[in-house]
This record gives sequence, structure tokens and C-alpha cells, in this order.
Amino acid sequence: MGAILDIGCGANKHEGALGVDCRKVAGVAVICDFEQGLPFREGSVAVVYLHHIVEHMPDLIAFMVELYRVCEPGAKLFVRTPYYASREAFVDPTHVRFITEATFEYFDYPNYYGLNTNIKIRSIDYKMRKSLRFLPRYFQKRCRQFLWNACIEMDLLLEVVKPLSPRSE
Repeated sequence: MGAILDIGCGANKHEGALGVDCRKVAGVAVICDFEQGLPFREGSVAVVYLHHIVEHMPDLIAFMVELYRVCEPGAKLFVRTPYYASREAFVDPTHVRFITEATFEYFDYPNYYGLNTNIKIRSIDYKMRKSLRFLPRYFQKRCRQFLWNACIEMDLLLEVVKPLSPRSE
């Protein structure tokens, strides 16, 4: 089994993971500039935690292509990000993008941009505001679609599929 990475972990690294960040803080073992690539061998990573990092990536496409390179077949990517229609997505001045349910569909294969990635969305969980958590899923979905700040953040489970193939389900 390959490495377990916590990219952009800061001082909040997942236990058992290798901390990777752009600055040296407690828990970070590997310091790198994400725009220059990831310092790991091709196919050497089994699990990646990406908690509150993708919304900070100036070039998300290059970052996801690089993640695909370093991940082994079947690698799991655990993404946590502010929901695009939430206050949390807007208040941090270091956020450079908003992430929707559909953002990661662009890294499936074949994709619109001709990227050499095949990353499948396996699940999405939403953290709704307390007052809306009791609602059935259908109504929660409608609240996310039509109400500002109804959903705080979302957790996505992505899976790296190799080799590239549209039938790799």
C-alpha cells in the first residue's frame, strides 16, 4: 500500500498521514510549493486528505493532474471544502475559487479539457445548517439549490482510476 498524505494540513494533520504543506509548522514533514508539483514518485500514494485546501489552489487543474500522477490505482481522495453558496466560501481572503458538486466531474475521463485524469466522484456528504439538518434529503437538496448559506461545507470521496478508460467504473 502506498503513502497516506495530508496535503495542506497545517498544524491539523490526520493521524498516520504524512503532513505536506507550503509552510513549516508542527506536523508538517514535507514542505513544497504546490504550483511546482508534488515531490512523490508516480503511483506511490494510496490516500490523500485535502481538507480545506482545494479552494486555495490557484491552478486546480494542474494540481489535480499532479495528484493523479502520484496516486496509485484505486487511491482515495478525501476532499472537504466550503460549499460555494455559503458564507464560509467568501469570508477567507485566501480562497481563490468556489467548489460545487460538479467541480470534480471535470477530472473524470474522458473530460472536456482533454486532461490525463480519471478521477471518479464516489460520494458527496453535505454539512447543512443546524436548522435544516432534520429535513429529508430531497428538501435539503432544494435548500442547497435555492437558499444562500443553507449548506456550510461538503465532503467528497474521490477515487483515482488507472489506466485511463471511460469504462473504468
